[in-house]
Amino acid sequence: MFEIIFYNEKGSVTFGGGASGSSWRIIEADGLGLSGKSYKSCVFENYIGQETVSVRVNARTITLKGDFFMTENGKSEYTEGLLVLDSEGILEIRQEDGNRRIRAYCTQFVPQLKKGNYIPFTVQFICDEPYFESAQAYELPIFKVIPRLSCDFVFPGMFSERVTRRNVFISSNAETEPVIIIKAGRNPSGYLYIQNHTSGESLTINYEPLSNEFITVDVKNRRITNQNGDNLLAYLADDSFFDGFHLYPGDNDIEVSIGTANTELEVFLRYNERFLEAVS
Repeated sequence: MFEIIFYNEKGSVTFGGGASGSSWRIIEADGLGLSGKSYKSCVFENYIGQETVSVRVNARTITLKGDFFMTENGKSEYTEGLLVLDSEGILEIRQEDGNRRIRAYCTQFVPQLKKGNYIPFTVQFICDEPYFESAQAYELPIFKVIPRLSCDFVFPGMFSERVTRRNVFISSNAETEPVIIIKAGRNPSGYLYIQNHTSGESLTINYEPLSNEFITVDVKNRRITNQNGDNLLAYLADDSFFDGFHLYPGDNDIEVSIGTANTELEVFLRYNERFLEAVS
């Protein structure tokens, strides 16, 4: 089954085929493959060809063509659908091998003359961020103390084990920007330094969390906040930049250093995998 659903706080519109039971039926979908790129190049005297100096991935344009099946009660569904399309939302592509979504806003909805019970239409969406992401979010502990005491515990043995480094494998084909979650225990101190040894990228947060404070470092949205919504962005180190920390396709050797001996502090990595296209 293949469906494209657009939804926001006003409701949802399901574009699908006959099997979906939707009145919004898709005939053609364009813009679900690789997004276009813009290249900037320079030409030099006595130099063969040109030199490409920068590459930029363009915003994505998705165009759907189809028809709306007007039933006896279809007028209200049609009107409600237009109300949903009038605001920014999420465009989710649902298929058998998994769902992928992208933030979008409808720039055009062009209906044509009604043919019997059908209203042909063309709807166009613009996506500022061209990559699709997985509907499922992943969360992995990067810095955590694991108790080793059990009913089978015997001496000599470890009471606990501290995990500070692990491999994060990204199975998608585009880099992603994670969310770093810090759960402070009692009387924490120091800073947080997180490094991707595979890419050489790192972030340093020069902040001493309060007892039981919950801190969110949102790399994608360039925010650092605690559970009260306080802005902690000023504590990002001068040599750290949000656009310089990613998880890349394949293996990512991630390590966390904490300027404290507190064993109650935990650090998690939360992310959605990102894709260059919606249909593999």
